[in-house]
Amino acid sequence: MVTLTMGPVFVLVALCVAGVFSDEATDVWASRQRRIKAEPNPNPNPGDKKPGKFSGRIVGGTVVKDPIKYLLSLRDGGNHICGASIIAAKYALSAAHCQSPPSDFDRLTLLGGTTQRSDDANGIVFQVDNVVTHARFDPRTYANDIAILRVTKSFLEDSRLAMIPLAPATYKLKVNSVASVSGWGLTGPEANLAPTLLTVRIPITSMSNCVAQWNPVRIAKTAICAGQPGRDSCNGDSGGPLVQDGVQIGLVSWGADQCGSAYPGIYTYVANKAMIAFIEENVKA
Repeated sequence: MVTLTMGPVFVLVALCVAGVFSDEATDVWASRQRRIKAEPNPNPNPGDKKPGKFSGRIVGGTVVKDPIKYLLSLRDGGNHICGASIIAAKYALSAAHCQSPPSDFDRLTLLGGTTQRSDDANGIVFQVDNVVTHARFDPRTYANDIAILRVTKSFLEDSRLAMIPLAPATYKLKVNSVASVSGWGLTGPEANLAPTLLTVRIPITSMSNCVAQWNPVRIAKTAICAGQPGRDSCNGDSGGPLVQDGVQIGLVSWGADQCGSAYPGIYTYVANKAMIAFIEENVKA
């Protein structure tokens, strides 16, 4: 059983970014970051590995040289808060908790077409004019952690951007198969968010092992698990796409505060029938 020093609850992990941004930017960013504070299992299985030292965002990843056409930075007041992905001409996909608390629409933008987090001159900025979070998003379990963002002009008018296909309900998810996740999250404790896009390849974890590892914390039925010690997503990557075989299979939801530990990261599974229904209901041609 995993021992949680602060109990089976979601906690804000903001200490590692204190002093990095202006007070406003820190508040905006930290209010959307949720990781569980966890300790090593006191009765591990023989094959269990000790959680690794927190080494920061896109743990174990590499720098991305060219922009990922479907990947976006979700921003509040020009400050990166989460990742997102292009799924239709005027629609992007992200995590519900990235808009909990919600932003004013006039402050909310999406940045694409660049590997740089803070240099808007190298990318394209889109104004968000509507956000729909799943009506049954549960901040206790992070079930239904998904949101749709609509922008005022088409992403597809620029050749630097493109949609990512979403995995269908018939998608065959295989344990130990490899997927990739990318983002601008933390680069280390007491460090900045990554200035340049990073990516990492991680294995899909079986739900049974994930549930056992995280017990007593509940894993939602709308989630899948992925990662391994030293390879993980982290604070600042929330909402970003988990991609396999050219389709988006998930999006970053939550995980352990010590990113890259033995605890698998938790991702909303976009091929879940309830998630597909939500997307189809809220994405218009």
